[in-house]
Amino acid sequence: MSITLDEICTLIGLQLGIQEVGANHHIQANLGADSVDLVNIAATAEEKYQIEISETDLVSIKTAADLHQLVLRLAGS
Repeated sequence: MSITLDEICTLIGLQLGIQEVGANHHIQANLGADSVDLVNIAATAEEKYQIEISETDLVSIKTAADLHQLVLRLAGS
């Protein structure tokens, strides 16, 4: 399965109601997400890509690029 950075940016944007999400946008500081939003984003990624994101991994997600790299690692892509 090929998982693109654009897919991850779109996933985050849909969860937050934001059209333009860049790879290096800080999900909380730049995009205004709170901790509940971040959990929802992670849950959506888990469901979509059939992965499990640990609490330790969750706190390491700062940007769309971070989430992309994590999903790739966990999905074995």
